[in-house]
Order: sequence, then structure tokens, then C-alpha cells
Amino acid sequence: MNFLERIKTGGKSDKKRPLKEIGLFLADILYNAVIIILLVVLIRSFLISPFRVIGSSMADTLENNEFILIDKLSYHLGEPKRGDPIVFLPPVTNKYPHKFEEVVITNDKGAGSLDISDLKADKQAFYCQNMLVKNLWFCKEKVNEGDLVYFRPVDNEGLINLSWKEASKKIVTSDDIKQQSILIEGKPNQAYLVRIYSSTGPEYFVKRIIGISGDTIKIENGRVYLKAKGQNDFKELDEVYLNEENKDHTYSLKNYNENEFIVPENHYFVLGDNRNHSNDSRHWFSPIDESSTPYIDGKNISGRVLVVLWPPAEIRLIPSGVLQ
Repeated sequence: MNFLERIKTGGKSDKKRPLKEIGLFLADILYNAVIIILLVVLIRSFLISPFRVIGSSMADTLENNEFILIDKLSYHLGEPKRGDPIVFLPPVTNKYPHKFEEVVITNDKGAGSLDISDLKADKQAFYCQNMLVKNLWFCKEKVNEGDLVYFRPVDNEGLINLSWKEASKKIVTSDDIKQQSILIEGKPNQAYLVRIYSSTGPEYFVKRIIGISGDTIKIENGRVYLKAKGQNDFKELDEVYLNEENKDHTYSLKNYNENEFIVPENHYFVLGDNRNHSNDSRHWFSPIDESSTPYIDGKNISGRVLVVLWPPAEIRLIPSGVLQ
């Protein structure tokens, strides 16, 4: 552009060029940021994901405060196996509080409706205690499909007529989520106190798979026995990953008489390697009614422990225990 052309245009072309270049630069940064975020989400969802070990329930295999990497891809391609150390969400236990508590009054036909569209609460997960993230959407608790709903009647003075062990129970369905409403059915013109629980605990656990679908697990005299699906006899497991403190020292709860566990379809029986200090399939109960739920659902397994990444002096592969 010559001098006369610049005068005619008033120098507008030169002013627009830097703005255009800045816009392209910002757009390029945004594009790359989106690509990186998508890659991270895909990798964490389908390939690998990092976790931090809290506690000593898997000692000596895994120690407190070690950082591990789990393999997710294997379980997208195949099924979990006996002996695999896994990360998962455990069944909800009676130590976890309810997510929501509301009152519903039934009509003349004994039907009441709980509006769940406005039910929101802060999650208690440790990462949600950070002020920078606590207000983000993934730190907000809401009603989800599969949540457990318990409800019991309340009298005119606000007193609860039944214990929670005698409360009615239902599971939140996909239709409930679509309609943003939960139907409560009971006596006509009756007030009900409603509590909603998650179907799993809020924190991830790491344990070892001992039994798969169809297996029968028996705990006797401190030892673990397996009767695989289709077999007639029990075989004592050779658990080489147990240290001297835990070898032949696996026991059920003293107040829990059952010592044989038949693993349902698509579920797993798990134990920690540190048997004397592990909250696992020997201990889990559902909320309120305290009925036994010693198995974890396959859909709640995140992946198999692959490697310890930190501290540097302890970097190592974590093999699966071979349990036949």
C-alpha cells in the first residue's frame, strides 16, 4: 500500500491487522485448550487414571500416600479377574449420611410427589473442599438414577412413627429423573419423612478381587477358600501377596455369622491385603435397614492398579495375584 492509499483509507488496514492477528492467536489458544481437555477426559475415562492411596488396607502391596496409575482399557475390552487389585466405588454403608431429607404429604389416594428439580447440596469429597472448585457443577450433589429412597410416616406432632429399619424403600428410576419427581405411595393424607442416599459411597476404595460371578467364597479358621462356578469342592487360596501378619488371619465380623458368600452375576467379592485393617466385603452394609451387601457392582469398578508412580524410590509395577 502506497502513501496516497494510506491517506485514502485513513490507515484502517494497518489498525485491523494487529487486531486480526490477536484474534487468531486467541482462537488458536482456545482451540488447543479444548483439544487438550478432550484428550485428558478421554484418557482418564477410557485408558488410564491417577489415584492416591489413603490408608494401609492394601499393605504391603500398596502403602499409604503412594500415587498409583490404574488401567481402565483392560476392563473395557475384557472382564475383571480373580487376583486383580482394583479401584472402585464401594456399596453405600450406614456410616455415610443421606444426601437429602424432605417431607412429602400424600393426597386422598395415598400418593405424594417429591420435586427433585431444586435439590442441590455441596459434595463432601475432599477435592470439593477447595474454594476454587467447590462451586463448580461436579461438586454439587443432586438426585441420580439408582439412588436409594427411604420414607416413613410422621404424626401430627412431627414424631416419626416407625424406625428407619421398618421404612419403605424404592430406587430412583430414569423416569423419575426425566420427570424431576419421585412418587411416594402410602396411606392417604399422611406426612412422610423422605431420605435419599447414594447407591455407592462417596470415596474410592482399592482392594483385591477374590471372587467373581458364580464363585462361592468361604472364610474359615483364618483362611480363604474358593469354589469356582461349576466346581464341587472348595480349594484353599494361595495368597502369596499377604505378609506374615495377615497370612492365615482372614476373619469375618464377630457379629456376622455368615462365612460363605455366593457372588451374584456382574458382582465381585473383594478383600484388602492387610486383612486385619481393611474395610471390605466382610464389613459392608446398606444404610438404614443394615441388610448385608458384601459385593461390589461391576459398573462401579474404575480399573486395575497398574503401577506405583510416587514416591520415586518406590516406582514399581503391581502384578495381579493369580487365583485359580
